[in-house]
Amino acid sequence: MDRAVTHRADTVVIGGSAGSLSALRILLSKLSADLPASVLVCQHVPGRGSLRAVDLLRKYSTLSVVAAEDGMEIVQGQVIFAPPDVHMMIGHEHVHLRRGAHENNFRPAIDPLFRSAAVYRGTRAIGVILSGLMDDGSAGARAMHRTGGRVLVQSPETADFPDMPSAALDAVPEAEAIAIEDLAAEINSIADTPVVSPAPVPWDIGVELKISGLEGASMENENRLGQLSPYNCPHCNGVLWQIEDGPLTRFRCHTGHAYTINSLNEMQERALDESLFSTLRAHRGRAALIREMAKKTSGSESRRRLEERAKLYDEDTKRLEEIIQNRKPIQSLHDAPDW
Repeated sequence: MDRAVTHRADTVVIGGSAGSLSALRILLSKLSADLPASVLVCQHVPGRGSLRAVDLLRKYSTLSVVAAEDGMEIVQGQVIFAPPDVHMMIGHEHVHLRRGAHENNFRPAIDPLFRSAAVYRGTRAIGVILSGLMDDGSAGARAMHRTGGRVLVQSPETADFPDMPSAALDAVPEAEAIAIEDLAAEINSIADTPVVSPAPVPWDIGVELKISGLEGASMENENRLGQLSPYNCPHCNGVLWQIEDGPLTRFRCHTGHAYTINSLNEMQERALDESLFSTLRAHRGRAALIREMAKKTSGSESRRRLEERAKLYDEDTKRLEEIIQNRKPIQSLHDAPDW
């Protein structure tokens, strides 16, 4: 049975990372002053970062630009930015801020915001992916598409960093790629247009939204979302469940950390690098301590054995140094806003 046209598109959610500040300047400067929609923005910021973007972008927007507060009302004609170190999510008519587990190595992450738009706005929602590295936002864009929302993507050729837009287009082939100069005009034209009533939200999208807010994370739910994998969570060392989400392969642990296959690869690289340096430190410390013991040992045979042990640690240290030196440099993909 066809669903009735009983709602209007009234919610815009935007995700961006590296290169997205310049994109937001253009976008917000061109949004209509009487836009009949609310706008919520998740831009990757460091955990101890600030919301300088709010102050910087107020100058370019005729809309009210504010930092999110937990429980604040969502109103039309306002741009709400996610603050550092919490996920921002949409409730029925208000904002939730939750310090849930990192997703795709970020908090705030784009996926929880987009999933909340899928759950609470459905067909009324418009999702926008801007410039950035890696692929945060792709799973959230898929969730919005599955619940009838519209997905717009800054065309990769107009993005300073095309990874995120390209990943979103791969995840949602039906998404529309639009040059940044034309993106606001498209949003202005879509806002307040009639849409069909939202369909029931798929179980998995609702559960993953609850997990982001530390409400639904459990081994039972992870088992229902995917299959147990041989990998461990780089953040908490818990087991990871593998989720096949259309063209996306994703992972979650039962405490809530979530990764695309690309973000898991990045975090494993970082964990391996830290482990190698930790092992190097331990070997150097062991060699130094054993030599100190040898100095304080009166028996010549005991001293000799200790010195030989220290020499073995020195040899292992040199091998570790060679391994570290010969590893390819890790490109930093944990990008920050470009101000």
